Amino acid sequence: MIFGTISYSVYSINFVLASVMLLFTSYLDLKDREVPDKVWLIFGGIGGVLQAYEVLNGETNLVQLVIAVILGTVVGMGLFFFGFYGGADGKALIVLGLLVPHFNPMIGLYSIAPLMILTNGVLISILLPVGLLIYNTILLVRKRPIFEGFEEPLYRKILACLLGYKQTGKQREFQFSMEKTIHREDGTGEDAKKFDFSLIQDDFETKSGTWVTPGIPLLVFFTAGYFALLFYGDLVIGLIQFFSRLFGF
Repeated sequence: MIFGTISYSVYSINFVLASVMLLFTSYLDLKDREVPDKVWLIFGGIGGVLQAYEVLNGETNLVQLVIAVILGTVVGMGLFFFGFYGGADGKALIVLGLLVPHFNPMIGLYSIAPLMILTNGVLISILLPVGLLIYNTILLVRKRPIFEGFEEPLYRKILACLLGYKQTGKQREFQFSMEKTIHREDGTGEDAKKFDFSLIQDDFETKSGTWVTPGIPLLVFFTAGYFALLFYGDLVIGLIQFFSRLFGF
């Protein structure tokens, strides 16, 4: 009974540590766009010690633990290698594999926590373009000239509304420019603006009146996905179940 109580406490500590780690690293990533490696080493080291304790006491299956850590590492580093997101996001998945390798949610089909946190975070990140579209639509309804100077077809303007907004007023940090100036060669001497959706840039845009996309770290969405997993479950499975009931599948 004593060992069972201790193990349950260790299990709870893992989730508390994961919560603290994600909240703290999300703050650092939002503030400086950088998370020191020592932060991941500290939390990963603590997670490794706690998992070793549970394995030695027979409370955690070593094979399942190794599978969770390997999957978190492969997915995290793989997506970073192919340029889908930054190194901090990949390191977060690796450390989460040590802290919370498994979790049986209220809604879900499997128990590998890092993968559910990843899919939850990606799904939640879709809310950002939806919010941007609503914001830009409101400005257009109010007759704000957000497309002034642009010579673009309608579909590219809609895409711009999903990816960014026209930065006005107080300048914000960590915004990437979404526009470029095209110099005419027809002798008119006038330049035209075009949207640039590559979004692969080294410098942040600080000039007011420029179309920008907010550089929100994916780690923030991972954090939201983690808490969604704890209090709800796998959002992807939940969404599939919702549409299945809605359409009678």
